[in-house]
Amino acid sequence: MHLKKLAPAIATLASVSLIVAGCSNDSNAESAGNAATGTPIKVGQIVPIEAPGLAATSYAAGTVASVDAFNARGGVNGRPLELVQCDSMGDPNKEVDCANKMVSEGVVATLADFAPANNDATSQVLLTAGIPRIGLNPLNIADFTATNVFTPFSGSLLNLYGMIDMLVAQGKTKLTLMRPDVPVAAMLTQLLGPAVQAKGAQIVNDVAVGASATDYTQFIAAAERNDAQGVIMALVPAQSTQIAQSFEQIGSKLAFTLGSTTFSQADLQDLGTFATSSTYTGPVPAPSSSTDTFPGIKEFLADMDKSGKKDLERENLVGDEMFPWLAVRAFGEVAKGLGAGINTSTVMQGFENAKDLDMAGLVPAWTPGAVEPFGIFQRVSNTMMYRMKFDGDVVVTDPTQYDLRTP
Repeated sequence: MHLKKLAPAIATLASVSLIVAGCSNDSNAESAGNAATGTPIKVGQIVPIEAPGLAATSYAAGTVASVDAFNARGGVNGRPLELVQCDSMGDPNKEVDCANKMVSEGVVATLADFAPANNDATSQVLLTAGIPRIGLNPLNIADFTATNVFTPFSGSLLNLYGMIDMLVAQGKTKLTLMRPDVPVAAMLTQLLGPAVQAKGAQIVNDVAVGASATDYTQFIAAAERNDAQGVIMALVPAQSTQIAQSFEQIGSKLAFTLGSTTFSQADLQDLGTFATSSTYTGPVPAPSSSTDTFPGIKEFLADMDKSGKKDLERENLVGDEMFPWLAVRAFGEVAKGLGAGINTSTVMQGFENAKDLDMAGLVPAWTPGAVEPFGIFQRVSNTMMYRMKFDGDVVVTDPTQYDLRTP
């Protein structure tokens, strides 16, 4: 997941009228009649909101919208979810404070946490308290070893493995890694190296892009050294946009792969051949994808639309809002079978025992406890990814997923 408002491209406004029509006054009245009114169930989320450079504002808003829509449909056997959302502000100390807040507030689980600033310490607080983390975006090795983490998303790290697969499939075996010039990102070459070698490729350039850079053409030139053919783009959106503009300026022939939530539709439409020649990968389909191919997108779009927030309108949607939406869905499906005794222990046990959770066809039916090692990652329960292309208007998702484990 990238770190600002991102939107894999969105379909035309004409499609929006169809979604809105499907959420008429009658359906809203029906939802209101079924709305959960019982004793609330506290769930939490740690996420940077007021955080320059790290803000995940639409992701956080998507979580609120997902919980609201779930409650409007009756919640967990008539009990609403009460979301305790803590803004970490991208600060390492505040991130730990948020974890402690989850403990003191008595949440039974966190949903779709995004904790990039101090992940190890944050994880340890929640693990010690026995609080399950559902739909977490895994960001480091600890996330793939903690026994309280249940996520159907491969996360930001494994998404980079998907980019490697896509480049090698195009015959690009001499690769450049473009990453932020920060200490934690310096480890990426070491983490990705074995996977690259296993695919018969090699990372020939490690290009660190500074946050204060003004001349981005130098980074394109550095990426082209050593006869590099393709680029693994591990940059935040602001840097990615500058790199894309430099790509156009220089006329580079490099092939780029990116996470599917890097650019908005408007961004892609302004990026010319960079946008249409690049390939994209992600664990969920783009919101612009065909609802005939992915019927579950209709329900997702309707829930986002009900929020009334401009950032969550279809043309502005961020693809990664599907993460909290699916986390809420999975939590609800498990919690409905737990009866009245919903607490951290029963939720943890419920996810360990759950099988084939219905994920609206957006990710495969999910068995949270079916974890297996994948390379250096010890607990992975879904290694399936989507390939995507930008057609000049929208991002189109190939419905045939590929498995990161496949040679």
